[in-house]
Amino acid sequence: MWALVSLVIILCYLVSPVFAVQKQSKSAQKVKGVTHVVAAGQTLFEISQAYHVRVSVLMQANHIKSSTRLKPGQRLFIPGAKSVKKVKVYRPLTTQERSVLERSLSDEVVAPPLPTEPLRPRIKTDAELVWPIVGPINSPFGPRWGKFHAGIDIGSPHYQEVVAALDGEVLYADDTKGPLGKAVVIQHGRELRTVYAHLSIVIAQEGDTVRQGQAIGGVGDTGRATGPHLHFEVRQNGVALNPLEYLPSTIDELVQDLSRKQ
Repeated sequence: MWALVSLVIILCYLVSPVFAVQKQSKSAQKVKGVTHVVAAGQTLFEISQAYHVRVSVLMQANHIKSSTRLKPGQRLFIPGAKSVKKVKVYRPLTTQERSVLERSLSDEVVAPPLPTEPLRPRIKTDAELVWPIVGPINSPFGPRWGKFHAGIDIGSPHYQEVVAALDGEVLYADDTKGPLGKAVVIQHGRELRTVYAHLSIVIAQEGDTVRQGQAIGGVGDTGRATGPHLHFEVRQNGVALNPLEYLPSTIDELVQDLSRKQ
């Protein structure tokens, strides 16, 4: 009997440090941060910009589902933040701004200046954007048929899911009634915008916060298109930029680079 009691005491002595370590590790895992009280007109994207935290991190920390609109007075935990920040209020496009944007989706946008230095090999594995769909580039960025092609055309079957290339706020989600057909325009930080056109269906709604990789529509051939594909643009301050400079290298490019080095 005493032997059994002694054995239990010894086991308790051995196990107690384990529980202590587990308790300590759980407390150590507690993430520090601040609580932000949502004001009228504030969006998850603008909050993420103010605190320099990814939208997906905020969604996970606060158990928020995609495209959920925030409510005034709602309390959000901002992991890693040390103080409460001032957050911009979402402002929809004015009638004039919307007219200018729709005109830019129908007409040619400003082309970037010609490079003064030779282009470096495009091998990127740490790019800021992700590919909105998977597919071959049927038409590159630059001069085309005597005009300027402001984006890249990515080949795809109908209805392939199109995703946001970066965290942002949906600025425009409508039928342009022009050559680009149904389109979505997303506003990102640093006056960066991405355009997704010829969509068969638009899922995103204007004013939505979208996280990188979130579905915003489906591939189609609306507008002026010879077949289903995605027309994808990157713009900064109204100037069209080569999307390939912002997207990660494809497997084919990486293989070609390895072949050149060998």
